[in-house]
Amino acid sequence: MRPFTRKKQLLFDIGIIGSLCAAILVTGFSLSSGIYDVFPYFYLIPIILIAFSRPNLSIYGTVVIGWIYLALIFIIGLPDGRHYAVATIWFYIFVSLGVLISTYSQYYRKEGEKSCGAYYNSQAGVFSYDKDTLRIRDANRKFAMMIHYECDDLMECSLPDLIPNNEERERFINKVRDLRRVGDIEVEFRAFDGSTRWALVSAQERNEPGVICTVVDITENKLSREALTQANKKLNLLNNVTRHDILNQLTVLIGYIEMSRQDVKDPQVLEFLAKERNAADIIKDQILFTKDYQNIGVHSPQWHNIAETVSLASASIDPSRIHITVDLPPIEIYADPLLEKVFFNLIENSIRHGEHVTEVTIRSEYAGEDLHIIIEDNGAGVPEKEKEKIFRREFFKNTGFGLFLSREILAITNLAIHETGTPGKCARFIITIPRSGYHDAMQDPVP
Repeated sequence: MRPFTRKKQLLFDIGIIGSLCAAILVTGFSLSSGIYDVFPYFYLIPIILIAFSRPNLSIYGTVVIGWIYLALIFIIGLPDGRHYAVATIWFYIFVSLGVLISTYSQYYRKEGEKSCGAYYNSQAGVFSYDKDTLRIRDANRKFAMMIHYECDDLMECSLPDLIPNNEERERFINKVRDLRRVGDIEVEFRAFDGSTRWALVSAQERNEPGVICTVVDITENKLSREALTQANKKLNLLNNVTRHDILNQLTVLIGYIEMSRQDVKDPQVLEFLAKERNAADIIKDQILFTKDYQNIGVHSPQWHNIAETVSLASASIDPSRIHITVDLPPIEIYADPLLEKVFFNLIENSIRHGEHVTEVTIRSEYAGEDLHIIIEDNGAGVPEKEKEKIFRREFFKNTGFGLFLSREILAITNLAIHETGTPGKCARFIITIPRSGYHDAMQDPVP
């Protein structure tokens, strides 16, 4: 039951006054014409209206209407005891009927407030629409305020008025129609003043023709995110330009060092030049590391088909160097877009540091509700004292920031990685994915 608006209450009040005046006129005409049986029924209309629309005042209103009826009988009616007795009975009928209807109305309103209190007083926007005509059927104040409408004005709108983009609207409607219940769909609403408001919409189709939707305003967050994205793009552009210039100068420096080594014969100077070349190579590696690291977290996480991601990561590995066995179910996991690089780094790490690796196996298993992705080789393994150190930035061999980068990429969506292999026998990396971070690839993720 939707709470009475002022407009609706005014209409009821007009109906009460109008029906009471009509009943008085009918009473006067009937008594003047000698008709005593029909006109009392006309008083039921204002009694029902006042008992329903103003239950707290209905008892007093019913008594007043009853007294008006009795007064007209005694003033206009003929001095007949039978007619007075019948009028008194009608008076008690009016009062009793008013009390019964007002009692039920109060109970009905209380039950309605319980069932729809969360709807109309929710801090989230709520509205419903007819799935056949797309007309807006109801809306709470929060949703109306969000798109700068009055609640009553929204009742005259339809879904195309609020979601003018045809493609986006049809996608939303079709998804609700197909699934009957959807969550967190990003929708662009057009406000009354023509501005755009962004919201996350969850919708559920009911047995009746209506679809009820809850709406959370994300306009400010979206604008902030877009501004941050633009700032990151500009910052990354500056980083790329600066890194390119530094690498160019490093290339020049390394070239001069090599030319100097060819002309210098002094062993001590050659030793200094070798150290300078080594320092320049380390600087180059660190500059290249910033290229990979700056892309972590730039784009929003997404769902990845784990088997496809591993397949893409291993596609660039020379099959003559190592045999890769993949045994993964049709599972999607929620991770940063750089997830493919994680698996490439792990496979490349086995090739570089496994010494005699010939095979890498990638499989999965469940540990309670968690899912484990296991990457295991048949190489030299990792010494016990280095199992955690290999994930630190300061611990690397060759160009190795790969494991540090991999842990950073996974951590964005609360995925963890550890090394649990046997030293001298194998390296085994386990990626742990919590229950909220994976789902069957054939199903939509749970909102």
